[in-house]
Amino acid sequence: MVSAGDRFPENSRIQVKSNRPGWISLVVHPALESKEQITKCFRPHLNELPEGLAEALLLALDELVGNAMEHGCRLESERCVDVSLVRTSRMLLLYVRDDGAGFSINHLEHAAVSNPPDNPLRHTELRSKMGLRPGGFGIMLAQQVADELIYNEYGNAVMLIKYLDGASTPQLSD
Repeated sequence: MVSAGDRFPENSRIQVKSNRPGWISLVVHPALESKEQITKCFRPHLNELPEGLAEALLLALDELVGNAMEHGCRLESERCVDVSLVRTSRMLLLYVRDDGAGFSINHLEHAAVSNPPDNPLRHTELRSKMGLRPGGFGIMLAQQVADELIYNEYGNAVMLIKYLDGASTPQLSD
């Protein structure tokens, strides 16, 4: 088990700030391959949840961390992403903050979250025109898993809150 101040031996891009039952906090220098190590570190803290819920939360975390690394930090190694999980008996909070300038959720035309109801794939056309890789479903996926998804005013930090009273498995769209 890793402790506060430790670095992951297989990946020095991750530093542990807290690793207590109910509170794990990491500082990660952006590298997409680090996302797997973050998932490994967080998975034991979700063990007692229904399997489908645990997997959905880890997928949402992967998407939010990936956005922070790729879009917020632009994969620049001198930047960092703070990632935390706080778990109580009644709720789970995932927190992700990056060093980037942030964004406005109202100005994400290239993301599925901005699609009009009558054109659910509009963002794919925009992404192609912008030269972006296929995707753009991360925020929408996180919204489906979360009971609350709250961004700070700059758009460089997000809290995903999941209430555990009567926890059920979210039904993710295909």
